[in-house]
Amino acid sequence: MCGIWVSTHKLPTEEKLCQGGITFTNLHTPKGTRDVLPKEVKQYSYIENQLRKNFELWNYIEVRSPTIEFVETLSTGVGSELVDAMFKFQDFDGKLLALRAEMTAPVARIVTTRMQSTPEPIRLFYVNNVFRYSQSYLKREREFCQAGVELVGCNTSEADGEILALLTSSLKQIGLNDVRIDLGHASLLRDLLNATEINEQQKTVIQSLLACRDAIGLKKLMEQNSFPSNLRDTFIELSRCRRLNDVSSVSLNGSKYDKVNEQITSLTELQKTLIDYKVEDVVFFDFSLTKKIEYYTGMVFEASVPNLGLPIGSGGRYDNFIQKFGKLKLPATGFALEIGKLLQALTAQGFKIPKNTKTKVIVTSKFRNPAIEAIKTLRESKVITSLEVTRRSLEKTIKYGKSMETDFVVSVDSSLKVPVTVYDLKADTSKKVTFKTFLRNLGGQSKIEK
Repeated sequence: MCGIWVSTHKLPTEEKLCQGGITFTNLHTPKGTRDVLPKEVKQYSYIENQLRKNFELWNYIEVRSPTIEFVETLSTGVGSELVDAMFKFQDFDGKLLALRAEMTAPVARIVTTRMQSTPEPIRLFYVNNVFRYSQSYLKREREFCQAGVELVGCNTSEADGEILALLTSSLKQIGLNDVRIDLGHASLLRDLLNATEINEQQKTVIQSLLACRDAIGLKKLMEQNSFPSNLRDTFIELSRCRRLNDVSSVSLNGSKYDKVNEQITSLTELQKTLIDYKVEDVVFFDFSLTKKIEYYTGMVFEASVPNLGLPIGSGGRYDNFIQKFGKLKLPATGFALEIGKLLQALTAQGFKIPKNTKTKVIVTSKFRNPAIEAIKTLRESKVITSLEVTRRSLEKTIKYGKSMETDFVVSVDSSLKVPVTVYDLKADTSKKVTFKTFLRNLGGQSKIEK
């Protein structure tokens, strides 16, 4: 028996026989998932490596979490929409598990359970796949890679400014141009809506009107619900602000609005930090911007580029989230980028991933021992080398080498002490040289005796 479950329903795919006579079908990947082939893997790797280099340059250190965690852990404080999007299943002991749907909750768990004695602030980054169930795969696949950072243990404008500056720097590092960051404040909008004493449905309508920048509709709704004039004016003023420095002119009188005024002050202080980092020009204020994940308490933001139509990353401040995992009460802020969307954005801008400049060599020979000696020597000199193992003709080896973007095919005789024939596949030429000369021309050091 093969151990493969077989359906009696005939699928429109090719059938094959496995050992034992049981049939199975050639399966495609499930909806919302796909294979990533070598060319695209190189593109993904380039983006991930550039981000890693930049995160490390800013003194962030990498952490990794299990793909599978307890549902209780992953569901803490994230909101029902994200919980509903998780892939859940039951463990052998009956406990509910899930594939991680985002990385902030796993990082919060790591900090509270494994890093209690780590000095603050704690700077962490990750590059991991996450999984979300969705009926539509136009905007996002079921499995996608996130790269992000978390700055834990500090609640200052300098910390928020660092996160936004690091985001801008990281996107520039991978080659993106015309980056825009739209920034709002989760608590500012929430507290102002709560001050209106309207119901949840009306709050949703106001948020929609703000998002559409429908000033006329907003005024009409506020008048219908008898908003106090100072509150009405504040909503209108904030909805008109396009930059953080515009927010500084907004204020509300009365002790009941102290928190609102503190939040406005924090945005003004953030603007000063962004000016020092010289990134203020890419940051735009959007009073209506909120996040569906519920743990955000301060600034929230989305990064985008023209003509893509979707955010390439987002983040914000979450000061009350980590304490939900234990006794540690630590403020935090961070962001996450989607590698697939970054690749889409780079492609849309015509950016080409730099090609690998390392020399690639194929060694072919009728004599196995000197051929293996040659490839070992080349690899010791950091030259990418493969052995011709199919025993095909030299002509076919050269043809294969060209199709694989190889630089040289080296034909070795019975000993490396006699000249080898080097075929330069880019120049379409060939010549006989000693193996030591060939290696020296590549910049390597030969251990072969004359």
